Amino acid sequence: MKILLITHSYTPDLTPRAFRWAALAQQFASAGHEVHILCAAAVGTKPNEEVAGIMVHRVGDALLDASARVTPGATTAGLTRTGGGWRQALRAKLRKTARWIWRITYWPDYACGWILPATKKARAACKTHRYDWIVSVSHPFSGHVVGWLTHKHAHGARWFVDIGDPFCLMEEPAPNNRRLFARLNRWAEDRILSLADAISVTTESTQRLYESHFPQSRGKLHLMPPLLSLPALPVDLPRQAREVVRLVFVGTLYRQLRSPVFLLQTFAALAAAMPNSTLELHFYGAVNDCGNELAAAPDSVRSRVFVHGVVDRAAVHVAMLDADILVNIGNDSASQLASKVIEYMAVGRPILNIISSPADTSLTALSDYPATLTLVRSIAPTGTDLASLRTFIESLPQVHPDTVARVRDRYSAAHIAGLYRAALEQPHVGKEHGR
Repeated sequence: MKILLITHSYTPDLTPRAFRWAALAQQFASAGHEVHILCAAAVGTKPNEEVAGIMVHRVGDALLDASARVTPGATTAGLTRTGGGWRQALRAKLRKTARWIWRITYWPDYACGWILPATKKARAACKTHRYDWIVSVSHPFSGHVVGWLTHKHAHGARWFVDIGDPFCLMEEPAPNNRRLFARLNRWAEDRILSLADAISVTTESTQRLYESHFPQSRGKLHLMPPLLSLPALPVDLPRQAREVVRLVFVGTLYRQLRSPVFLLQTFAALAAAMPNSTLELHFYGAVNDCGNELAAAPDSVRSRVFVHGVVDRAAVHVAMLDADILVNIGNDSASQLASKVIEYMAVGRPILNIISSPADTSLTALSDYPATLTLVRSIAPTGTDLASLRTFIESLPQVHPDTVARVRDRYSAAHIAGLYRAALEQPHVGKEHGR
């Protein structure tokens, strides 16, 4: 097969979609398929290059470098305040105003400036290479808009829509100004799903959500589970010898979707309840609009809370392997499963799972994992929460290597790529919706 993959985020970007599709593209290429990637330009990369047998075409953003959001060290700003006088204050206010205007007017999302140049490139590539499949990827949804604008000029290529996060059904974090664009969001996603030859989602709850809200997706939906994309480091890397009990959170924070406040409150209360234990809490990943919440950690534990921002994958993997407890903060959404939950299981460390909904997808994913403590997020941790967590820490459960091996196998790139290939190799069934 000849495949054109349209994804705004691709390696070296540090995003779940970039990790997932870099691994899958390698699997497809190793199996003898011709793979071309169309993605956003990134600092230090070439517009066109062959990487391990995969042709990568990078197109610049016509409005801004949206890919800069996911480069190492780019998301820790705002945690500290500096001086600089009235000129700096004025510039900061103007930047804040410009960002506010931008955020309430862009559509469909922050990557919209990439759509037109990417579409031009995709159409030219389709004319030259005559692909069998176009695979468009979200998040961000702009990737599907490029696929939409390209599919009529694809010279017979079929279209596979790979959904990482819902779009019009997503309330937090909203992809755009829902007050202005809710109807347009719904119409655009409805149209894209109608035109697609095949669609994939990562969880059963998301599959049910789409089948309920978009009946035309039934029969075209494929379940493609999260993919494990850890670097090739040893599973049993020994933890550093220390007296400290280290809790590590890996992922992206959002004030409305995945806030750290309850975790910080619980950590402070736990530290007070265990005065003879040295505890540390580490955050790895983009903090987004939670900078003030992290900076406002209680004075009693502020020196024990470390915010590392976005770092490279190898550093994250080492941090997970060196953790005593890995922390998951569940989404305020019943349709999303953070890929880090799979990674947590794959390194075999105890997991503190904080949820806010009884329908949280992490509960299903972790149901067979023997080293999990789940707390339900509330206004503040209860005495029962603290007692359970203290017991958990004082007698950390162990995970058998066989359990880790099964997780790594189930979510391996080879296994997930096989599921995609099975979907792509299904016989073509003609459609009557005006392709």
